[in-house]
Amino acid sequence: MYFDTDRVAGYADILAKVGDTPYTRMALSHQSTAYVTDRTVAWFTRTPWASLVSLNANSDAAAELFMELYRSGRIPDGAWLRVPLPAQRFHGIPGVRLREEWQFRWTSGEPPVHRREAEVVLLSPAHHDALEELLREGNPDTVVRARARGIHGWYGIWEGDRLVACGADRSFGGVGYLAAITVRPGHRRQGLGTAITAAMTRRLMADTDAVGLGVNTGNHGAIDLYKRLGFHEAVEVATFEVSDGARHGHC
Repeated sequence: MYFDTDRVAGYADILAKVGDTPYTRMALSHQSTAYVTDRTVAWFTRTPWASLVSLNANSDAAAELFMELYRSGRIPDGAWLRVPLPAQRFHGIPGVRLREEWQFRWTSGEPPVHRREAEVVLLSPAHHDALEELLREGNPDTVVRARARGIHGWYGIWEGDRLVACGADRSFGGVGYLAAITVRPGHRRQGLGTAITAAMTRRLMADTDAVGLGVNTGNHGAIDLYKRLGFHEAVEVATFEVSDGARHGHC
């Protein structure tokens, strides 16, 4: 199958095609390129953590555009593909493996002040070992590690000499982004995750006009918490990882 696509380069031109929201800006840089048909858009961004391909639709046309771009060698193996939910059309493509279904939620205002917010401090590289220990115990499935690329800083709460909560600033594309918010299992339900989220959001809002975060679509308790903190806007997304099998698949 072959169909006409227009290649678009330039931040402002791509943003005009995909729409200006914190979600799209978080997946866009001044080095991004896009391929546009009369029915859908795919845009490419190299982030510090992955080569990212985003589609603005979950339709047959979007799947066909993805396959055409992949077969022509424009999409590298190992790239992450983001598609709006529901994304059933992409589940049957060989070599496209679902990583997670999640919500990108964002706020454009400061959250309510939390009583434990003052306990949140900026961590240093000297605390990386403590961060790794906390992440292993409290958030073993996260792909964000203490020394991961693209992290601008870590924040945490200490109890004595033990780190009991943390969060990472992984801002990108002019949008503040909170990642790997983690509370040690024995210290949950004490407001520590809320304090980390509120404090980091307030600090990042000083430099951006929006702060976002990701949450699993099934984590209803966390979603309710983030709504209370002002994260009312959301886009539901599926992230896939692309391997060589997709190059030989059929739409």
